[in-house]
Amino acid sequence: MVEKKEPTKYYGSPRWSYELYDCSMPMTFDTYSNCGFGCLYCFSQFQKGIGQSKDNYLNKKITAVNVEKVKKLFRGEIKNSQFNEYIEQRKTLQWGGLTDPFCNIERSRGVTLELLEFFHEIKYPICFSTKGVFWTEDERYMKYFRDNDFWNVKFSIITMDEEKAKWIEKGVPTPTERLAAMKRLTDNNLIGGVTLRLRPFIIGISTPSYKEVIRKAAEAGATAISTEFFCLDVRSLIMKENMKVFDSLTDMNTLKFYKQYSDGNGYLRLSRKVKEIYIKDMKKTCDEVGMRFYVSDAHFKEECANGSCCGLSEDWNYSHGQFTEALLIAKKNGFVSWGDISHDMKHLENVPYVGAEGFNSGSNQNRAKYYGLTMKDYIHHLWNDTKQQKGIYQMYEKILTPIEKDENGDLIYKYNG
Repeated sequence: MVEKKEPTKYYGSPRWSYELYDCSMPMTFDTYSNCGFGCLYCFSQFQKGIGQSKDNYLNKKITAVNVEKVKKLFRGEIKNSQFNEYIEQRKTLQWGGLTDPFCNIERSRGVTLELLEFFHEIKYPICFSTKGVFWTEDERYMKYFRDNDFWNVKFSIITMDEEKAKWIEKGVPTPTERLAAMKRLTDNNLIGGVTLRLRPFIIGISTPSYKEVIRKAAEAGATAISTEFFCLDVRSLIMKENMKVFDSLTDMNTLKFYKQYSDGNGYLRLSRKVKEIYIKDMKKTCDEVGMRFYVSDAHFKEECANGSCCGLSEDWNYSHGQFTEALLIAKKNGFVSWGDISHDMKHLENVPYVGAEGFNSGSNQNRAKYYGLTMKDYIHHLWNDTKQQKGIYQMYEKILTPIEKDENGDLIYKYNG
């Protein structure tokens, strides 16, 4: 069966994550082309607010996925899809990569609901990411999550301060309402678990109440937390404008702070030293309440309970062919080699770097440089390139140090965290 080009009236999804070299769930899925929430920190703004589709995004024009096509894909009826191998292996799908599947758009359109019935029928493993709550009080949705051991739900909460949350996360239910939604899921025996997504962690917004957020999430039944510090993309005019709201809520110059305590120019990521005290306190609090701790930030990712930085336990069928897994192997064994993770990259062997579905290759220079490579080849290159910022050596700030080469000429890294 030859795959036909997607009509413009539909949104193309799934896609490959921009961070698939470091991601346990590189196949991500979104129901809609836009989000009904207006979070000021949204990283999707830069990716979706540029290029040919920027007017549709900024004007909140919405398209949904082609439900029938999605069903055909997961039934294996589309024979030339890049996702076939991943789906055949039944590796976990990340639902809610760029937009929220349970936002206000879903309340009126119901496309997520239509797909839930299908995915429940085939028992496909899914990790949802949301801030929405209405669906946890709607039996049409909840009947699929009750007693379900193949779905996990992550709720994003960055502060218990409802006034700050109202300004930062526009249109989003309050933190208290999100905690109540967590509790409804755990009370309905969502066996796959509920995770607190304390992301993005924003100094001045999250810092006053983050330990309270963790404790309240544990009381609501959450078994894990995934955190990541806010990065400021100064290339985004929208983000720079939003910083004025941040400044008013924190009594600090956010842009100045990030420029002072970050490396780089366009994409500002706070230094490891700034984050250290918060990471230690978060982990200590998680230990006290009995929650697994995960860090999606490149800094301190070695503190993850296992190789899925989004919070899935080792029992889940996620991809082990990625750098977080390598980091955790090295922490456990002292060393890690390419073969320790490359065996679980079959789903990337036939995915071209140039032409990977939904993957942001960044520039024409990158497309020319890596033309002809598969995604597995690309990750292999990042493994051995010690100068590349996305390479495993630079990304974790040299916590993994190359010491020698194996029989195939690939670097072997030593853990020195």
